[in-house]
Amino acid sequence: MDGNGRGCNTLTGSFHVTDVAFGPHGYVRKLDASYEQHCEGGSAALRGEVHIDNPAPPTELDLGVSVAVKGKASTLDGKATIGGTVSCNAPVKVDVSGNVTQVAKKVLIKGSYATAVDCVPGAPAAWTATADPTGTTPFQKGQVKVDAQATATDPNYGETVTATQTAVVTLAKSRTVS
Repeated sequence: MDGNGRGCNTLTGSFHVTDVAFGPHGYVRKLDASYEQHCEGGSAALRGEVHIDNPAPPTELDLGVSVAVKGKASTLDGKATIGGTVSCNAPVKVDVSGNVTQVAKKVLIKGSYATAVDCVPGAPAAWTATADPTGTTPFQKGQVKVDAQATATDPNYGETVTATQTAVVTLAKSRTVS
């Protein structure tokens, strides 16, 4: 340390934590500590205390996703339309993505989907998405497996939060373009 022509080339001292409490993601809820610093090995000391008593940490984002048990298979373009809801405890934009898989007449049919929805606490937000079949075989009337993943950024901590669900969905024929 130095200032006004004075200097301290060698520092010694200690820092003692007597109480500490953390919240999620390193949030410091409480800290009580004392310190002592000596310059150039002298007996004179700089002493002090630190006391932090922050309010309770903000709640972490809680995210949920569900898949509806009914969907549609378009007879015009072969796409599968599926949906469900997302729930949250803070207002966030939620990305929902996943895969739809079906075995029809010994043929594996797969497709992926992605959509986004604004979620507000208190009521589930509906989402709908369309999966394109990856091959030449269209999605058929009948059962499919739907894997869903909801992803959002926690507004208080900046962390990515995910929720997943896998469900069996029954597709009905639809004569509309997805």
